[in-house]
Order: sequence, then C-alpha cells, then structure tokens
Amino acid sequence: MIDPLSKKLLAGAGRNGPVSLMYHSITPGASRPAWQWALSFRRFEEQLALLQDFGWTTILADELATIDALPAKSVLLTFDDGYADNYAAFEALAKRGMKASWYVVTQDLGQTASWRDDDAPRLPLLTPAQLLEMQAAGMEIGSHTHSHCRLTQADPEQIEAELTRSRAILSDLLDRPVSSFAYPYGLYNESVMSTVQAAGYRVALTTRPGFGLVDHHLLAVRRVSIMADDTLSSFARKLAFADNDVSWSKLGRYVGDRIKDRLK
Repeated sequence: MIDPLSKKLLAGAGRNGPVSLMYHSITPGASRPAWQWALSFRRFEEQLALLQDFGWTTILADELATIDALPAKSVLLTFDDGYADNYAAFEALAKRGMKASWYVVTQDLGQTASWRDDDAPRLPLLTPAQLLEMQAAGMEIGSHTHSHCRLTQADPEQIEAELTRSRAILSDLLDRPVSSFAYPYGLYNESVMSTVQAAGYRVALTTRPGFGLVDHHLLAVRRVSIMADDTLSSFARKLAFADNDVSWSKLGRYVGDRIKDRLK
C-alpha cells in the first residue's frame, strides 16, 4: 500500500527527465532480505505493477544515446553484477512487456562471484545462455568490468584491460557491440571516463542519485539505489525526487527551504 501523499507525489512525477534505478540481487519470496542491496521478488513485482499503473515507460541505457525525445515518464531499470537470481526478475519484466539493462561481471559468468566485499554474500551469476535469452527478449546486456575491480584504484593498463576484455567477451557472446557500462562501486574519475569512452562504450552509469545525467554527460548517468527496506511508498518518492534519501524529515526540510526561498 502507498500512503496518500506519496501517491500524490508519484502522480505528479516524471517531468524532470529520466530516472534510473539500480538493483542488485532479487531474492525469492516475500521476506525482506538480510543484505541491504537485495530486494525480495514480491516487492520487485509490486514495484513493476506500480510503474505500469502510473504510466511509466521502461527504457534501455543505450536509448539515452540514441533517442532524442524520451517519454515524459521514462525509467531505466538496471541490475548490477549479474546475479543468477535476476533471471526471475527478467521473466517478470518480459511477462509485462517491460525491459531493463543488466551489467555483468564477465569473469564469473555461470559461476559464483569471486570478488569479495565485507557485507556482500557470494552469489552465483547468470549463465551465458541466460544472457542470450534475455537479449533475445529485448533486454540490454552491458559490462560491469571483467573482475568487479575498483577502477579508480587500478593502474591505467589494468583499467584498459578490465574494460576491453569484458566488452570483447560480451560482444562475442551476444554477437553485437556492447555499448553501455556501469562503474563498479560507482567509482570513476576523468581518467576512467576517458578510458571507458576509448574502449567503445557510449553510455556509463554511476551511483550518484538525481535525474538524467551528471553535467549532461552520457558517461555519467545518475542512478537511484533500490534497497531491501524500500516500501512501496518510499519507492514512489524515489521516482518522484530521484534521490536515495526520501525520508519524511528530509522532504520536510526541502519543502521548508522552498517556502523560505519564495518569501525572500
């Protein structure tokens, strides 16, 4: 259920440019996942239904570079890492005629994730056959590097290898050029962006919230994080404000500041 104010905010949203949403693991069932970067499958389905009920159009990352005028309520659904449990999310999207973009770590396709993070479970990844099926159904498959490394901490040769190797593997597998990329951990700088462009990518996604692009740059697409504790109401407000923090206290300060500005 959505509270009345969040519902009203969502009804008036979609006028400030496309909103990009970032997902990771989609866990089976309805229980709230323990990992904050995961989301239950039932909540994911509820979010898809909400998007459709309020007239949002799903787009692909590549369309940001190829379509001049997107629909007013455009939303880019993205999935980082390429976890195998995303396959159920793909099926739910395809069933509704919706689409999304996946960013996969090529080193671990069809295997358990080999990179290590303190707070993240090591989960199996989608297989090459599943990626082919997903692309055939209208989904976009992009790169998330070869090994999920922190690009801003790598030397130039490693950065180039991570970007070119993953793109080559995916392009060979999918039999088409791979044009979009997501920065692992959201880490990037001018040097990394230049290498991303030189490697052949034309769209790259950050983890910085907001509408559209950072400084109107296609290699710095803004994204809003979808988390385990997001309710349908907070999800609606994230769409409306394109922000990670949509708590009522922050929104109250926002409204108060707007009123002060008008009174000046």
